[in-house]
Amino acid sequence: MSILHFQRLGLFRPRTGRLISAAVAALLSTMSFADAADDVADYDRHEWLPRWSDEDRDCQNTRHELLIRFSLAPVTFTNARECTVAEGLWMDPYTGAFYEKASDLDVEHIVPLKWAHDHGGAGWTQEQKRRFAEDPENLWLVDDGRNQSKGQRGPDQWMPPYSPVQRFYLKRFMAVAKKYELRFSAQEGQLLLAMLERHRG
Repeated sequence: MSILHFQRLGLFRPRTGRLISAAVAALLSTMSFADAADDVADYDRHEWLPRWSDEDRDCQNTRHELLIRFSLAPVTFTNARECTVAEGLWMDPYTGAFYEKASDLDVEHIVPLKWAHDHGGAGWTQEQKRRFAEDPENLWLVDDGRNQSKGQRGPDQWMPPYSPVQRFYLKRFMAVAKKYELRFSAQEGQLLLAMLERHRG
């Protein structure tokens, strides 16, 4: 990636010839940029996630497997078949609060489905969309109200209120976007990298 590209993003200091941060610049080189698309197909959530799947057919779908995986204490189930989780102990990374009832938690897409749709995923096959929607690397368990407040916004418009997690949230968001070759606009890239610079350490 050329110095000119860094200058366009406002991340190059001509007087010193130095980048704001070598680590941030290295991350920039892994990001994809594109102008905002004029023609993007309408978003249909059903194409991405009609329901949580149960690929191994053990009666526990993706949501309940995540509840089991991330619980800090042994979980209890709603029935003897152990298909659905009732209680456990989870920390919401967005707030730092703890929850014991599974019903208080939503499965959160760190990179929201519609954001992915608008940033390069609109043309994916349904199989690619489903794989993205249930990728554990893009899923956290969070307070259901907090998930709704975030909606489909990226980190340039919404950040977790719990400050200790903000840096990790940014890095995870960008890592998932890189994994799926999603494209940031130049403005989004500039804002995200400025945020990373503030939260580095």
